[in-house]
Amino acid sequence: MKKIFITIMLLNVAIAFKASAQDEIKFNQTATWSDTKAKAAGEGKLIFVDCYTSWCAPCKWMDKNVFTDTKVAGFFNKNFINAKIDMEKGEGVELRKKYSIQSFPTFLFINDKGEVIHRTGSKMSVEEFLEEGKKAADPKKNLSFLSQKYSEGARDLPFLLDYYLVLNKSDRGNADKIAKGIVDGISAQQLNTEFGWKTIKALAKSESDKLGAHFMANQTAFNNWSKQEERDQLKDRLITNTMYGLMRGNNEQSFMDKLAHFKKSDKIDRKKQGVMLEAEYYLSAGRNDDYIKLTSAALNNELKNDAEKLSFLSRKTSRGKGGNDVGAPALLQQGYLMAKRAVELEPEDYSIQSTFAYACLAMKNKPEALAAAKKSRILADAETSKIQKLAQELLDKVEAL
Repeated sequence: MKKIFITIMLLNVAIAFKASAQDEIKFNQTATWSDTKAKAAGEGKLIFVDCYTSWCAPCKWMDKNVFTDTKVAGFFNKNFINAKIDMEKGEGVELRKKYSIQSFPTFLFINDKGEVIHRTGSKMSVEEFLEEGKKAADPKKNLSFLSQKYSEGARDLPFLLDYYLVLNKSDRGNADKIAKGIVDGISAQQLNTEFGWKTIKALAKSESDKLGAHFMANQTAFNNWSKQEERDQLKDRLITNTMYGLMRGNNEQSFMDKLAHFKKSDKIDRKKQGVMLEAEYYLSAGRNDDYIKLTSAALNNELKNDAEKLSFLSRKTSRGKGGNDVGAPALLQQGYLMAKRAVELEPEDYSIQSTFAYACLAMKNKPEALAAAKKSRILADAETSKIQKLAQELLDKVEAL
């Protein structure tokens, strides 16, 4: 009986180990770019290339949060030959020139002849990234196919929307031109369809533009093609963008009227968004007392456990370019309090720890600033070379205080 139990235990461990080993994209199983193309030709697959640099923070985020997802790993390992190439080293330098890589991360899907079939990039969620992979693998949905159809004269609106959605992540300028054509061409009748919902979700900018205004006036018309969560997210986005316009125009009454959408909600994420918008309004208007009153209340309520948002607000109040003092003493004190709470919540996060160091530096509080800067420098060792340089510069400033 004991032997059977041990055998089962070992079997379970082996299965778990095998599963965990598969829960990431398998990169660089060939030695050179020529070998990679040859392998792709032999297996009849496209090559997926993660174009990254050592200092790219979004690249690191994708490594940690997306490339290790089970669904992503399964799809990419099955359908592509996967290569991760530093664009500043070795063969990456020439590939960067050949494929005009301007930002990181850029994701290329290339055939065995070296031709780009699909191109996308930037930090994405698991769902977004997996969708890009599926488009690349579909010969009638990838960027190369859609670009060819467009050059041949295809202009029907559903096609243009598909083209916009793949072009938007690689060529924003031309994507915006496509988007304008869709918005100008779509009729009121088409807006109240599934295609209309997809168009509004992708292209609506604010409550006052053609698509946003239609959605706000006809929200229930899209129930059959969308989830409540999607509609809520779109509504929040449109109202937020409207409020930024009111903020820039210093239209306080209209801004506060819109703010009620967030402040009176029973959803915590909306309440937090309301705090962030109101805080930015007060700060931009120079209403320091109102800003401090609002954020003090949020410290004990909506934001008390949200390290990321507290740290963000602290940076706005305590730190300018290069870490110089930018606020009145009361603002600097408030920035310090928010950063201190954030670092209590997430002490092992580099960004949050360094923000606390900057807040202490702005207050000329050398003992706490030095402790936080030293901690930041240690945490930076797990980050990119660029982050490490910034962390060392911060430590040097604090030591010179």
